[in-house]
Amino acid sequence: MTNTTKIDDLVVLGRAHPEPITDDRRHTVCVGGYSESLGYVRLYPTRMGMDELTRWNIVSVEVTESESDHRDESYKISGSKKDWDHLFEKVEKVGELPKPQRIQLTNKLANDCTAVLNENHASLGMVEPDIVHDIEVRDIGNTPTQIDLSGRKLMGKNDFENKLYIDYECVGCKQKTTHNQHVIEWGVYEFWKNHDDPDEVVDALRLNNDGWKHYFFVGNLRHNPTAYIIISVLRFKKTDMIDAGVRPDNQAGLGDF
Repeated sequence: MTNTTKIDDLVVLGRAHPEPITDDRRHTVCVGGYSESLGYVRLYPTRMGMDELTRWNIVSVEVTESESDHRDESYKISGSKKDWDHLFEKVEKVGELPKPQRIQLTNKLANDCTAVLNENHASLGMVEPDIVHDIEVRDIGNTPTQIDLSGRKLMGKNDFENKLYIDYECVGCKQKTTHNQHVIEWGVYEFWKNHDDPDEVVDALRLNNDGWKHYFFVGNLRHNPTAYIIISVLRFKKTDMIDAGVRPDNQAGLGDF
């Protein structure tokens, strides 16, 4: 019998772009967050349209360990497959983290390097970039888009013409080479749906704005656990950080790109 756990304090930190599950046609979203009682948590699968799982919401949810994903941080919502049509009822928003607490929590967590996460077999973490060497909006060309029975486009990440990569060194970096990581944040792809110039996403994420400080919420890939991607680019105005009692000392220095 699978054990269930009730999480009452899960702070949502990011959501990856939805992907179709090929075996049963569900369109699913991977959600990552942090619980003071349990640590980092990955929820998969979740449904599109579950607004309770928006970033910075605090949610209560009953989870079970995933039988198909053996990473320690991975869970699924209890009964997620058989109750898929009613999954919205299984997640309760119990609060929303105010801006000062968002900054304080992120800064507290941001002491990771993906090289160390890999050594410790940890699949989620928070990274503070120190030097950003390159930001690349990579044109990967068109890929055929799947269509469901109702005629809707089932777009996954590979159905977009572009991918965003960030090449950086983190604070206290333990890796001999730079980190070059793919950004899979849902908001990046939503931006590309609504804007003609894909390069403008760099401005939208404030990545070239010295008045903002950035953190990367990162995770590894289930089928390639040594490879890490950026699930979410967390960004705060430096003035807001000072107001929250956090010194924005290590703002990434951006090179030419």
